[in-house]
Amino acid sequence: MENLDKNLLEKLAEATHEIFHEDLIPKEHKLHKPYAKLSEKEKESNRNNVRDIPNKLSNIGYEIIKNHNKDTIDKFTIYEIEKLAKMEHDRWMQEKLDNGWQYAKKTDRVKKLHKSLIRWEKLSEDEKEKDRILIKGIPKILLKAGYSIIRQSKKP
Repeated sequence: MENLDKNLLEKLAEATHEIFHEDLIPKEHKLHKPYAKLSEKEKESNRNNVRDIPNKLSNIGYEIIKNHNKDTIDKFTIYEIEKLAKMEHDRWMQEKLDNGWQYAKKTDRVKKLHKSLIRWEKLSEDEKEKDRILIKGIPKILLKAGYSIIRQSKKP
């Protein structure tokens, strides 16, 4: 899964947005629209999330395999969710900083200012929950593309 072809990357990015869209985005938010209507920058943010899934899963001892397997992981432990959510926040924050965003007490997308450009520990529970929801959706995202998550085999 490391070298995703363009079609698979788009399918997974769209699935990521669907989870975000269904569970997190208020109706008045500018991202409350189908994936096809997102700007290229918004789509790329979803792609970047997908590109980092193997890294996150490897960090907690899982790997991704093609096809559904009876030993697949369909949900994570609370510890795993928390660890992966923090990793996702750090990835998102670095993406924003790399694109010229800065911290501000109030988010202003035009000026590239965001209130969540702070360490995980300082985030409100509502903001942390957004990352947790994305993490909880990883098995569903991968399953849509015909992949499963399994515990990494121990190497001698």
